Amino acid sequence: MMISPQAADKLNASIEDLKNSLEEKVSKKLDLDNCHRMIQRLVELSSSCEACNQYFVDLEGHIAQLLDKSDQLTKNDFKNHHQILNNIRTHLMKKHKLVAKDYYLSIYMSCGLSLGLVFGLLFDSLALGLPIGLAVGIAIGAGLDADVKKKGRTI
Repeated sequence: MMISPQAADKLNASIEDLKNSLEEKVSKKLDLDNCHRMIQRLVELSSSCEACNQYFVDLEGHIAQLLDKSDQLTKNDFKNHHQILNNIRTHLMKKHKLVAKDYYLSIYMSCGLSLGLVFGLLFDSLALGLPIGLAVGIAIGAGLDADVKKKGRTI
């Protein structure tokens, strides 16, 4: 069963209502902008994946719950919200081979920094090795992220 675009629009509108009813700090803590991207991906993949349909229904119910008690959210509500988003993100990454935004940048930046440290120690110049390694890592990671974005495989 495929998710209708009307259901997705309704859920996105509910998220916007929730965002408008909350303080900006609380809204950022709930990572509501990320919810829009996940909903878009769930809708696109729902025709071929039953789990995506179920995650969409779960997210729909959860957002409705948050809307009902938007004035008195507890720590448990935040924890539950992040757990639901992490479950969806994990499903999209494992089953559909999607990657999070700037995924490769974060990985290759740390790898480049490590290699820069090694080369800096080998050539007795950490001041030169670290920035070069960092720059190489950022360049490779940004290139891979751009490629993934071009192919449409980001969450």
